[in-house]
Amino acid sequence: MALEARAQSSRLSAANEAFFKTWSSGLLLFYLLLVFLILLFTALYAGFDGYAKALQDPVLRDALLLSLESSTITTIIAIIVAVPGAYALSRFRLPGRGILDLVLDLPIVLPPLIMGICLLIFFSPKYSPIGAFLFRHDITVVYTRPAIVIAQFMVAAGFTVRCLKATFDSMTPRYEQVARTLGCSASRAFFTVTLPLAKGGIVAGAVMTWARAIGEFGPIIVFAGALEHYTLVLPTHIFLNMQVGDLEPMAAATMILVAIATIALLIFKRLGGQGYIW
Repeated sequence: MALEARAQSSRLSAANEAFFKTWSSGLLLFYLLLVFLILLFTALYAGFDGYAKALQDPVLRDALLLSLESSTITTIIAIIVAVPGAYALSRFRLPGRGILDLVLDLPIVLPPLIMGICLLIFFSPKYSPIGAFLFRHDITVVYTRPAIVIAQFMVAAGFTVRCLKATFDSMTPRYEQVARTLGCSASRAFFTVTLPLAKGGIVAGAVMTWARAIGEFGPIIVFAGALEHYTLVLPTHIFLNMQVGDLEPMAAATMILVAIATIALLIFKRLGGQGYIW
């Protein structure tokens, strides 16, 4: 009798496990299928004429080149700032750690449009001493190409720090400690031991930062504007096409961005990048 009860309990347990596995996997597959179908219909909607028109459009080509150029510059600056910053956040017991974490995450979670408005105020000669100083020296930032890089950097740099912090967190500090016992200074151990070990994660973080920057839209249109052949980037070009009802080129340009993001993600995975930043 006891054996029969245990067998029945085992069968019920196996059935529950199979149901849970099917349920959880089914929800995941449903979401992934939904993403695939959305991208597929967007690609089909563009049609051959849409892709041909998009590729022949000099405005789109300039917007794409500007997006590639500005996101590359942004990534270089973000890496220069984020590598030591992420290392400090990972290795040192910094005072006010909770506040630092909060400020670091704010540009990531704030609506992008809000960052653009904040940048406008920060560089305003009327409301900001920084803006007043630049105005007195006849230096214009708002609605210029440097404004694109600034807007991308303010959103992407926090993301870069988080990506690289995950890399440093995954590395044991033992090698650095050994180098210190052999006479290396902290800075020398960082440059000769830590950075070579972290180069794969740094490159992967740079790739994801670049992909994030090239898709930025909200703060750029507010802070840098959308002047054709000057400050018009590809996401802004897509938005303007949607506003005037030019949908096929809009869909084609959208799929160009999707292709760029896909390639960047494949490179990120190939380099062993982690799928999370927190």
